[in-house]
Amino acid sequence: MTGFIGDDGRTYRLISGTIRNTSSGWALINDSGHRPSGITAVVTNTDHIEIRHAVGAVRVSSFQVTPDEAYAACGLRVGISVGLTLSRIYLYTQPGCLQTPAPPAAPAGINATNGNLWITGLLEI
Repeated sequence: MTGFIGDDGRTYRLISGTIRNTSSGWALINDSGHRPSGITAVVTNTDHIEIRHAVGAVRVSSFQVTPDEAYAACGLRVGISVGLTLSRIYLYTQPGCLQTPAPPAAPAGINATNGNLWITGLLEI
């Protein structure tokens, strides 16, 4: 099977993983307790984290990124701009609103040995 079967026979691929920055850039955790799916690369840019997921998608169904309890306790907020082959995660540490948006934080400066971002998405193929 190449994916999940959804409404009207549509097929989806799972994109998921846990990323962490321990001072050397954001990277996937792939160990005995974590296994990513569909993510081929993680790149730390100046104002966002890029995840690459070339799974042959034709449409986005859903996607979310959630800070774990360590980052949530610090007030870290995240947002994601999703594409068919790559997505951009933006981190926010300052308050803002739609009328006066906060600038994204520099991802390289947000790091913790026990802080993770959880990524889950479904892309139609």
